Parts: sequence; structure tokens; C-alpha cells
Amino acid sequence: MTRIFVGATRQHDGKTTTCLGLYSLLRQMGKRVHFIKPVGQRYMELDGHKIDEDAVLMRHVFGEDVELSAMSPVAVPRGFTEQYIFNRDRASIYRQIDEAMLKVDKDTDVTIIEGTGHAGVGSVFDASNADVAKHLGAKAIIVSQGGIGSCIDEIALNRAIFEQAGVPIAGVIINKVLLEKYDRINRAVRQGLQNLGLPCLGVIPYVPELTYPTIRQIAEELELTVLAGDKYLDRRAQSVIVAAMEPQNTISFIRNGTFVITPGDRVDNILVCIAAHVVGEQPSEGSVSGILLSGGFIPHFTILNLLKKADVPVLSCSQDTYSISTKIQKFVVKIGIDDSDKVKTVCGLIANNLDNDLLMTCLEG
Repeated sequence: MTRIFVGATRQHDGKTTTCLGLYSLLRQMGKRVHFIKPVGQRYMELDGHKIDEDAVLMRHVFGEDVELSAMSPVAVPRGFTEQYIFNRDRASIYRQIDEAMLKVDKDTDVTIIEGTGHAGVGSVFDASNADVAKHLGAKAIIVSQGGIGSCIDEIALNRAIFEQAGVPIAGVIINKVLLEKYDRINRAVRQGLQNLGLPCLGVIPYVPELTYPTIRQIAEELELTVLAGDKYLDRRAQSVIVAAMEPQNTISFIRNGTFVITPGDRVDNILVCIAAHVVGEQPSEGSVSGILLSGGFIPHFTILNLLKKADVPVLSCSQDTYSISTKIQKFVVKIGIDDSDKVKTVCGLIANNLDNDLLMTCLEG
């Protein structure tokens, strides 16, 4: 039985997408696979347990028969870190992890263990990624976002932390490489990793569609009010614009899939959005994926009725335009249980861009 610890050089480099792809790929190879995220930070409450979102996703996608509480044994709620500093209890954390692993490891050939951020994350409460990987006897795969200099430097730093803890490195995956730079980066990072004595398991191209959130995800994440078009909340925001200019200028920025943020009292821009949606290049979807009315302003009921008839999801918030647009720009899209299209894309990316023979050699060696 093999244990793989999937870590990353920083947050949002693609640990979850890598785990999805690896799980699917290993299954296709005939391996029995299970998943665990020993320490989770983004969680939901289910049946009285705090369960990491990634564990919920993996169970949903692959039909894991392991109970969710075992797939996500330790959740880190707000305030936990500060409390732990003054009341250390390392044994309690690892006891929960060990009890979960007894259930996860049953009838499996490979257990995929997802980390949280870079190798040192969790050190403050005695459960860094490197320490957990060592405790579980796992080999580490390091995921890093595409680049050359900083990418290889950060991999070397994380490698040092893992190796100091006694964790062997199975290999490296370079993720999110821009297509226009793919050939150059692919060649350079492979040589750079070879210079460091690290196997490059694969170089994954960047797919913009994986970063597009649905309007529902935006509404739920930022706790926005839905005013109209709730049937269309699963449309994806392919781009975001702030419509604070004159309407004749606004319309030139609208493309298919545009999510428009505009003050709720800018009736001129609201009407322009309706018009752009109705006469969009793709009538089945419309040009506007959604509209967010900022400032707490709700338009006159005659305008609201037009919005309801236009089949456009319309959201509202009390925050000013700048504040809410900043939050949306910073919103990091994670794959959820309703993103079956993204899951399929991710699994295909991993299958098509990983060196399967090298992966198995590194895992079994």
C-alpha cells in the first residue's frame, strides 16, 4: 500500500485538482484508491462534524465508501490557532488523524493525502504538512504554479522542509502554465528540476474555464441577495466589469459571459445590460451572465420587472461598488460538487499531461 502526500509551494497552486486527476488516473490503472485531508481549513458542518470541502468533493465525485468524518478528521476553525499556542496538545491532533487513517487505508492500494498550502503550513499547531506526511509514512508530490525562476526556487524551499522532516519526494507537478509560454516553460522547468535531482511528473497547461465561477458561487461566497433570475444562477462569469461609466461606453466592454457590477441607481447601465443580453451573439446564453447591483439601491419596480423578464440573474448588496468588486476580483474559484464539467476537464488534463510510467516508478520506488 502506497501513501501519496500532495503538497504545494503555496495556496491555490492546484492541490485539489491534482488529487482529482490522480485519483481518476490511478483508478483507470486498476488501483484501489482512497482519499483523506488530515487537516482542513475550509469546511462545512455535516451531521455534527466539521468536514473539509475537498473531502466532500472527492466523496461526491468518486463515490468513496469511507465515512466523511474519516476523510476529514481535523478541521481548523477560527480562533483555533491562537488557543492552541497556549494549550498545546499534539497527541490529540495525531490521534484523530491515526484513527481516521485506520478506516481510510482499508482495502486500498493507494491513499491520496491532500495537504494545506506549503510544506510548513500547520507548524504553529504542531501539524505542518511535512510533519503530517512524515507521521503517515507518505511520499510527497509537490505542486507548483507555472513559471521558471520563482517556481523552481519555491520547489527547492519546500523540498528542503519535507526532506528535513524525513519525507521523500516522489516528484513534482507544474500546474497552470499559460499556453503561449508552454513550450518554453515546459523545457526550462524540466531541465531545472533535473538539475535539482527531482523528477518532473508532468506540466499542466492553464485552462481559463476552470477559473470561471457560477453566479450561484459568487452569491453564496459573498452572501449576496438574489433579486431575479434564480433559475439562471448556474451560468458562469467569464469576465467581470464595473459599469460606472456612461452607458455608450459600458456596452463596448460587454462580451459573452460578462458579469456586470453597477450601482443599483444607474438605471441607464442596467437597461444597457438588458439590451446587450437580449441581442447577444449567443441568444441561448445571452451576453450578460449576471448583474450585481451595489450600494443597497433597488431599482424602481418597473425596471425590476424588466430584469425578471430578461432571464438574467440579478444580485444585490449593500456594499459600495469598489468594495464588492475588489472582493469578487479576489474570489478564488474552487471546484464544487456541482462542477461536473470542470471535474471532467481536470481529470483529462492530468491524464493527458502526466508521465504515467514515471509516476508509478516514483511511487513504487
